[in-house]
Amino acid sequence: MVGHYVQRGISLIELMVTIAILAILVVMGTALTTQWSKQAELDKAVWSLQSAIDRARAEALRNEFAIDQWQGTVTSQLCWNSTTQQLTIHQATSSGAASCLTPVVFSYQLANTVTIKQLDDSAFTCLAFDDRAQLIDGATQNISGSTNCSTSLGLKMSNGGLNETPTFN
Repeated sequence: MVGHYVQRGISLIELMVTIAILAILVVMGTALTTQWSKQAELDKAVWSLQSAIDRARAEALRNEFAIDQWQGTVTSQLCWNSTTQQLTIHQATSSGAASCLTPVVFSYQLANTVTIKQLDDSAFTCLAFDDRAQLIDGATQNISGSTNCSTSLGLKMSNGGLNETPTFN
C-alpha cells in the first residue's frame, strides 16, 4: 500500500483552536470571579457593620459607666477609620463619655476596597449610642479633631463599581 498514510494525533490548527477557546473561557471566568469576589467583600462589610452596630448597642446597655446622671451622654460609640479600614467600638470610661479616642472594646477589619459614606455622600465617621442604646447626635474626638456622629442608620457602602444602601436597625 503505497501512498496510504494514517494520521495520528492532532493537527496544529486543531491545537490552536482549542487553545483559543480555552483562553476565551479563562478571560470570561476571571472577570466573573473578580465581580463575585468584590460582591462577597461588600456583603461581608455589610454584615460586619450590622454586627458592629449590634455590639455597640449591647456595650451601651451594659456599660458600667452609663449612670443616670449621664442620661443622653454617649456611652458607646462605633467609629470608622477609612485609613486603616477598621470599624472600632469604644465605650465610656469613669472619666467621661465614649469617643473614638477612648479604649477599643472590639474591632472589625474590612477589605481595603470597601468605602462607607452617609447617604448624602459625606464622610461617615461614627455612630453614638446613649445608655438606652438609642442613636444620638454625639460629637466625638478622633485623630483628625472633633466631628459629629451620624444621626442616621442609612449608609452607602461600595466596593469598586458595586454599591449597596442598607438601612440598619
